[in-house]
This record gives sequence, C-alpha cells and structure tokens, in this order.
Amino acid sequence: MKFIDFKNVLSQNEVIDIQNVKNLFDTIDRRRLYEWQKKGYIKKLTNNFYIFSDTEINDSFLKMTGNKIYSPSYVGLESALSYYGLIPEAVFQVTGISSRKTRNINTVISNFSYRSIHKRHFWGYTLITDTSHNFLISDPEKTILDYLYLNPDLNNTGSLKELRLNYGVLKGLLNIPRLEKYLQIFSHTRLSKSLNKLMRLANAEF
Repeated sequence: MKFIDFKNVLSQNEVIDIQNVKNLFDTIDRRRLYEWQKKGYIKKLTNNFYIFSDTEINDSFLKMTGNKIYSPSYVGLESALSYYGLIPEAVFQVTGISSRKTRNINTVISNFSYRSIHKRHFWGYTLITDTSHNFLISDPEKTILDYLYLNPDLNNTGSLKELRLNYGVLKGLLNIPRLEKYLQIFSHTRLSKSLNKLMRLANAEF
C-alpha cells in the first residue's frame, strides 16, 4: 500500500482508528505504519490510533481526540470546569470521565486522563459542535456533581473554597431544576451534603 492511497482514503478522518482502517482495506501491514512514522507522515497517539503529521492541533481537536482514543468517554472534571470558565487556571491536559477503568494516556500531542465512573452515572453530557470538531462534554450541572462525587475530600467549606470557583459564572450557568434532578438520580448522601455547602458558598438558591 502506498501512503498517498492511504491518505486519500482517510483524509476526512481526524483521528485514524486502525480498527476502522481494516474495514476499508483488505489488510494493513503494521510495518508500513512504522515506516510512515519514521518518515514523519503520521504520528502514533496510542495503540490503534494515529493522526496525520500535518493535522492542525487545537483545543477542540484535543477534546474530540480524548473522546475517541478511550471510548466511551466524555470531557469532564477540570477540563469541563475550565471550558465553562468556572476555574481561573488553564488545564494543560484533557480530563475525562469513562465507564471503563481509570487510565492515563500520554501522547505526542497532549496527555489524557480519565476517571472511572459506574455505568449508572454515565450520563449528563452533551455534544458540542465546534467550528471544525465535535466532542462530548459534561454539561455544567453534571460537571459539578461529577467533580464532587469523585473527590470525596471536598466535604467541608475550607476544601470547597480552595477550588476557587467563579461563583458569578456558576450561578449564571446552572439550571437548578436540572441540578436537582441529577442529584436525585445520584441518590448519594455525601454528594448532597457537599453540593449544599457549595451552593451556600455561591449564595445560590437550591
């Protein structure tokens, strides 16, 4: 197989999934992939996932990639907090939620970190359509609940203050009826207590 043929067929694929490639070609020689890496034509992200070396990397591309290389998953936690303007710090890795096991994937374009959550809590995300890339991200209400749920040490006023959340943005973002509905679905006493303390800090009706 020639690289030009490979690229022509897969030019619309932002992230190349070798499992899908096998459906397009009768076979794929892994030695050829290694050769193309050495020549700088493609870059390996992790097992079975590659990108073309001339791919433009931006924030939405990284979020989309985070969804693809560890599926099912959605962008969440610190990355979602930053996306919504809820924390002042820039996040230099993509953080996500998955129903699979907790995992870190370090690649040539970014680091991707996933926290595991039970399948019964794998919901509350939305599809964002960017100018060039689509990705799944937890909505604001689920972002807050996921973060509190997966960080049990955030159970008092002092630790919650250390989050340095932008309460003005938080109050404007949250859909309170949806937040209440999500909390009922979680049905988790510690989470309820932590959320109530956070909402008092934000001076938000709940």
